[in-house]
Amino acid sequence: MDMKEKAIYYYITQDMGCAEAILLAANDVYSLGLTEAEADLFAGFRTGMGCGSTCGCLAGAVGVISRKYSRRDDLKELCAKFVKTFEQKLACGSIDCDAIAARYKTDTDRCLAAVQLSAEVLEEFIENIEGRAAAPSGEGCTLRPEDIKRVKAMGFLNHKGTNKFNGRIITRNGRITNDEAQTIVEASKLYGDGHMVFTTRLTIEVSGIDYNDIDAFRAYVGKAGLETGGTGSKVRPVVSCKGTTCQYGLYDTYTMSNEIHDRFFKGYSEVSLPHKFKIAVGGCPNNCVKPDLNDFGIVGAHVPSFNIEQCRGCKKCQVELACPINAAKMVDGRLVIDQQLCNNCGRGIGKCPFHCNDEGTYGWKIYVGGRWGKQVAHGKMLNKIFTDKAEVLDTLEKAILLFRDQGKSGERFADTIERIGFENVEAQLLGDELMKRKTEILGLNVVGGASC
Repeated sequence: MDMKEKAIYYYITQDMGCAEAILLAANDVYSLGLTEAEADLFAGFRTGMGCGSTCGCLAGAVGVISRKYSRRDDLKELCAKFVKTFEQKLACGSIDCDAIAARYKTDTDRCLAAVQLSAEVLEEFIENIEGRAAAPSGEGCTLRPEDIKRVKAMGFLNHKGTNKFNGRIITRNGRITNDEAQTIVEASKLYGDGHMVFTTRLTIEVSGIDYNDIDAFRAYVGKAGLETGGTGSKVRPVVSCKGTTCQYGLYDTYTMSNEIHDRFFKGYSEVSLPHKFKIAVGGCPNNCVKPDLNDFGIVGAHVPSFNIEQCRGCKKCQVELACPINAAKMVDGRLVIDQQLCNNCGRGIGKCPFHCNDEGTYGWKIYVGGRWGKQVAHGKMLNKIFTDKAEVLDTLEKAILLFRDQGKSGERFADTIERIGFENVEAQLLGDELMKRKTEILGLNVVGGASC
């Protein structure tokens, strides 16, 4: 049932007052979470508060608007606008109960006609705010292409054929606080269609935002320090696994990804690139966030330091049993670790009861040129285990600079690497020339080619 049918049910079948009927009808349609006991708070508005003053239908409707939009800065303006709309709809020249009853009240149905009209005008008013009403036939999207492009740069992606958008909220590697989550929920109810979706880059998109509400939406989430964006030919939001807390994690992935977020997503936010540039931070070789399918991927490593002199040739070698990829094997009574096969997960370190493999070196592997989509490219690993986090971050900056300097508009980093050669790229990333030319490279005029 729609609002009008619900209102009839409560007003006639349940014999409630007009204010409660409007409240409970809207409660059913919009899931306001009201109880009948709470609706009783409006019982005193029957017959215009007993003196023929403000109509109970109007009082109930304002209660609904207050319940739905109490956190909006323009609540007073919404209420004032509704009162005018209500007065025009009922066409009595007044919002008082006496005037409305004089026109609509009957001996058999009381003020049913006024309740029905009030339900209709309230539903239309809410639909206008939230954009739920269907666009006129043949109208579709009425926005100019330049308007759609402008807000896309702010993180708002158009719903095909409509004036609605998904608003992309940036997270720090997928982590948000309870207060931020609550703000997003409230913003979704106020300005969206009540739904959120999570992107593969660990951002959150609120759907169904009307073009005219974009500024208000941004201001609302901004109160919690949240911002929209994450589109265009730029460094995109970093993704990270939970290596910080995962049993297999080899380092603090959240600290690493937060530093990348601040230094490159935020710090390079005004730097245009030939295409989008994606970064993933993985805690171990399990590669849960697919670092090797990103433009730049970081993977935690724990390199074993095997001392063959300590090996006793155990029939059941605990290091061999612990190795998940069979890189550690007993050969002729001695443990052998295949360095080409070992992925440096560190699972076998410390497992030998005779301490032949107790030590290991923590570090990072770096992959460049990964890509997922219509064309897939697996990133290639730089021929080095990095043990200094500062060097890892500097290498990332060099990769961004190289892409900006030598990439062509519209090509991904994988295409640039293929075109100029991996060995060439690796030499530049492990060298110092790109950082020396940083100011020059950042001054170049680069036209981006990303379409999403």
